[in-house]
Amino acid sequence: MEQSTKGMLQTAMQYGTNLGIFWIVAFAVYVISITTKELSLLFLMLLAAAPVYAGYLGMKYRKKECENKLTFLNAWSFMIIIYTCASVLSAIACYIYFYFIDGGTMLTAFKEQIDIYTSMEIGDEMKNAFNETYDILSKLNASDICIQYFTSNLFISSILAPLTSIFVYKK
Repeated sequence: MEQSTKGMLQTAMQYGTNLGIFWIVAFAVYVISITTKELSLLFLMLLAAAPVYAGYLGMKYRKKECENKLTFLNAWSFMIIIYTCASVLSAIACYIYFYFIDGGTMLTAFKEQIDIYTSMEIGDEMKNAFNETYDILSKLNASDICIQYFTSNLFISSILAPLTSIFVYKK
């Protein structure tokens, strides 16, 4: 029943890489959906499917490596490692995208959306809030965006890890 820590870590890192690739694909779909609105639904489906896929990977680990018995604490630590590895890999991809590929495309798309919203009849406070948000976003570099992306993924993962562990563990 007991899996060695080294074996658990190695398996979690492999599965975390798989989940990270899944997140990278979801990020790519999100980037494309900014200019092609038809893909927004696909992005939302991938976003909802990510914890399900992580749970599937955890159950796969439980069945293959732990003889179908895994305590909640071991499942939780396994899921934390999976999510952390996925966060690191997707943050690296985010950095590569914003540093080498984007060239201001996403910021331009956001500015176009802000212009659409500000042309509507909304209050001056809302217009100022949109413009302030744009000013803040325009000052960020690839490293800032990458660190923010990584920390937000870790925060969300810290919430998802115990929730998916509930479905993964089995006495």
